[in-house]
Amino acid sequence: MILGIGIDLLKVSRVKKILDKYGSVFLSKVFTKNEIEKNSKFINRENKFAKCFASKEAFVKALGTGFKKGVSFKDISLNNLNTGQPFLFLSQSIKKELKKKTPAGYKAVLNISITDELEYVIANVIISLEKK
Repeated sequence: MILGIGIDLLKVSRVKKILDKYGSVFLSKVFTKNEIEKNSKFINRENKFAKCFASKEAFVKALGTGFKKGVSFKDISLNNLNTGQPFLFLSQSIKKELKKKTPAGYKAVLNISITDELEYVIANVIISLEKK
């Protein structure tokens, strides 16, 4: 059963403009320390940060909250398994919000897919439910 689906499309040049204009102020408001450390070292860092940003947007759309009700960008962190597969790490407050939306007897499972092509990135998040 599906609890929510979210998708976000982002133009990489938009992130580059924001990075160029606001730099560390933008980074510290939107990204976790881990995301900043991991992605700042890349030549194409705007692409990496765009993927993180789009992933966060897609997740809050799937959750159905948007960035309100105490939900912030830094509550969601994009990470990768050793295989390269992306996954989202959620803060305790987001986990509580997700638990409130999950019916009794079920657990929420997050699935994320990210792709990029030239100047765009797309992130898709599906929150599915599995019986406990």
